[in-house]
Amino acid sequence: MIKSILTATALTLGLAVPASADPSLGFGLSMTFGGGNVDYGAGIRVFSTDEQDEFAASLGLDYMFKSQRVRPTVGAAYLGDNSYIGLDLGLGLNGEGIDFGVGIGGVNTDGGAVAPVVVVRDAS
Repeated sequence: MIKSILTATALTLGLAVPASADPSLGFGLSMTFGGGNVDYGAGIRVFSTDEQDEFAASLGLDYMFKSQRVRPTVGAAYLGDNSYIGLDLGLGLNGEGIDFGVGIGGVNTDGGAVAPVVVVRDAS
């Protein structure tokens, strides 16, 4: 089962990452739902792009405060102006199973190309 999930994750990320995209790193807070429990944590995410106002695939690692465990994640996020909001699936490494999470945080995004400046000189 875990091999199937990891294979699907690798394939999904491989297809989601454009060849010219620059990955970005984010830090944030997560809230998870699974097994009838709600847990809160802090974590790190790697996004498939750094472009602002774009959707990106994500891989991450959370430390969950209530359950005191590490939670690897795979998901998707919307990258805003140096921020993200994302949805992910997390895997419990000690038999906790798979849970669903929502996260927000900060990420250094690229606002896109800057419009060129045209300088007009007086010929006189």
